Amino acid sequence: MLRSTRVSLLWAALLFTFLGSSAVVRAADKDGGKVAGIMIERKDDYITVKADGEDEPVKYVINKDEDKKVVAAMKSIFNASRVQLTYKKEGDTRRLVSIKKQVLKSTGVVTGTVVKVYDNFWVEVKPKDGLADAFAPNSTNYNNKEFMATLRGLKKGDSVTISYNTDGERHPCRADWTLPQMIPGYAEE
Repeated sequence: MLRSTRVSLLWAALLFTFLGSSAVVRAADKDGGKVAGIMIERKDDYITVKADGEDEPVKYVINKDEDKKVVAAMKSIFNASRVQLTYKKEGDTRRLVSIKKQVLKSTGVVTGTVVKVYDNFWVEVKPKDGLADAFAPNSTNYNNKEFMATLRGLKKGDSVTISYNTDGERHPCRADWTLPQMIPGYAEE
């Protein structure tokens, strides 16, 4: 009897904890929240961000007349940038409250799977372990027709290895790739 009472109390505590935490999550979603992910699109009055773990980007509106700090922060953030943002819900609309760049690693080599090529210019890559990131060619590779043809030819699911060096001034995810490392299926020995 004592053992079944303890088990019942344990289940009750776990159920209360689960339901209580779900209510907190719902309350946070109701009012707004924080998100980290890749900025997919940028317009004058909104951005779209694909949050970590999500399949589709979400729209966040910018009130240019009221949010001067957000507008100033946006001057150095471009598509294909990882960002951390805070938003406030206003009805069904998510209003951007703050945003900053998020550089996971400024230089290195990443091997992963192509999620998508955007605007025939940059690629989202998901490494086996870790968060998806975005990579765009530097000016040398952008002007290389063979390189750009390879980039544009990448398909969802292709395996790629990319050597990159972040350009912190203009584009936080601008990549310095060498062509052989971008060929699908290539891996460094």
